[in-house]
Amino acid sequence: MSVFEVYKQSLSVKYKASLCSKAFLLYLVIVLLTFFLPFLFCYKSHGLWLKYDKYLEQPEVEFKFEYLLISETSDPLVPLICGIYPEKVITTGFCPMIKVAEEDRNMDGIKDNLNFQLNLMTNETFDINSVTLLLFFNFKIHELCLLEMESMAVITHSSAIPGGKLDLIGDLKLVQKTPLDCSLKNPIRMKNSILQFETSDWLFNIYKDYLKRSIYTKLDNVLFKWTKGRSYQQPFIINVKINYDEVEIVYKPKFWQIIKWAWMQYFSILILTLFIFKKVKRFLFTNHIVNTRIAKLT
Repeated sequence: MSVFEVYKQSLSVKYKASLCSKAFLLYLVIVLLTFFLPFLFCYKSHGLWLKYDKYLEQPEVEFKFEYLLISETSDPLVPLICGIYPEKVITTGFCPMIKVAEEDRNMDGIKDNLNFQLNLMTNETFDINSVTLLLFFNFKIHELCLLEMESMAVITHSSAIPGGKLDLIGDLKLVQKTPLDCSLKNPIRMKNSILQFETSDWLFNIYKDYLKRSIYTKLDNVLFKWTKGRSYQQPFIINVKINYDEVEIVYKPKFWQIIKWAWMQYFSILILTLFIFKKVKRFLFTNHIVNTRIAKLT
């Protein structure tokens, strides 16, 4: 005759022990280890508390139509200088024309690159041996951190062969010395003018003060082509293309982000320890490794 299962009931066995017994002491040790070991493991792996985090953002970059050009010539005593600060710097060069175009390739309302062309005319029969060009931008980020600052890109190149044209392409990159302390209510603003001409060695001081900042921009992945030779009646031409690529922002996380990160790591290891010590308790008590009293059997 066939037999069918018509009802099923699990049996539950309860093991009890007094507070002063070895069984209770063992139980207490297991509970402490179950919840303390995940914390210890996360802490020792240096990953429990999130000290900083980072993300990618497409910055809003806008060329300020401000530049400064310093060109060394065949006469080392006569550099050619032209730019947008004639009242502060004695200009010895003549830049009759600049062309500026910023493009938004993906039509997202954020500019993606800058095309800059400058023509340098000389009144004397000077050869151009080196070029230093400073370009100035308004730089903004706003997704998780609010940052507004005046930034700079420095282009410098020299050659033993007199040149007639310099073509250059590079990426505008963000440099951070410390993580940003982000707040949507208190934006970080760095609006102090980069150009300072109080001393005679003003160019070096501009570099020095700029690099003291905790955050700034620079050109990276730079490729250039130096074209030699030109007639003295022709201008020296500088063509620059700068890409405004995504930048990596490093910032200090807030309290709840730190707690969320810590809890995710702790909980993932806690599940494993709960499973392991459950097996340990079953082995210890069912095999009567320590004395307990079976209080109820259902």
